[in-house]
Amino acid sequence: MLNERRLEDPRTQEALSMILLIMREYDLAGAVCLVNAQEMGFGYQLFTTFNAVVEDATLPLGFRFRLQTAELGEERAHQLALGTGHMLYQIKDFGAQTDLWMTDLLAILAKGGVTFDRLPFGERILPRLTSEPPQ
Repeated sequence: MLNERRLEDPRTQEALSMILLIMREYDLAGAVCLVNAQEMGFGYQLFTTFNAVVEDATLPLGFRFRLQTAELGEERAHQLALGTGHMLYQIKDFGAQTDLWMTDLLAILAKGGVTFDRLPFGERILPRLTSEPPQ
């Protein structure tokens, strides 16, 4: 899962791709956000041997969960389910921590008189990963 567009700066795009590739090579899941002077790029690397996320190019997000006990065996399916929950919660917790800390830092800047004109995500409604359309 990457930005919906290629980054304008080729070096930032290359760095993002390399970081995600290294994560995958080292069997690590995670999220990365890179910011240069003009733009931001992000990506998620979710494919590991310790969780149930598998690639599936036929689906919109390019992956699905694979946890069939008949195919994997009960013990392995259980391990993958636990690994998937662990991975998802850790990335979620990091996002919550990042939100809190960046909010605090922006408040400190605002106390110094620094303000920003900013439209988060260009005022677009963020897509959800459920089948329900955005409201």
